[in-house]
Amino acid sequence: MQMPNYENKNLIFGLIFMLSNKLQTIGDSYFDTVTTKQWFVLTILRAMPDYEPTLNELSEAVGSSHQNVKQLILKLQQKGYIELNKDEADARRLRIKTTPKCDEFRSSYSKWSTTFTQKLYHDLDENDLEITLKTMVKMKENIDEMENN
Repeated sequence: MQMPNYENKNLIFGLIFMLSNKLQTIGDSYFDTVTTKQWFVLTILRAMPDYEPTLNELSEAVGSSHQNVKQLILKLQQKGYIELNKDEADARRLRIKTTPKCDEFRSSYSKWSTTFTQKLYHDLDENDLEITLKTMVKMKENIDEMENN
């Protein structure tokens, strides 16, 4: 397997930041009541429909610090999109649960989300997506390893 050259590695590194910034800008300009980061937290919670994660579990799933996610969920709680409930087994832990208002939010943006996704992945075939996903998962594993060393 041939190693990518140094210039390609730098371009990929820069593109990751650029894409992240552009996606956040698009989302922030579209959503009326939440930021793109808050939307992402709600999306992660949606992926856990029958489970109410703790703050630590949600932070791990989001890939962000406990403090950052706590600020996001407190704002989402103030807006009525989530509830924080004490864990039945350990009252020191809080469980995060979406509310009916969150379901209404998801429903109101579902058409936009579908259109956005179609536009984002336009002209990318399944092979492109598989290679991209494989690459990004490997990069995440490398980052996780760097964090642990």
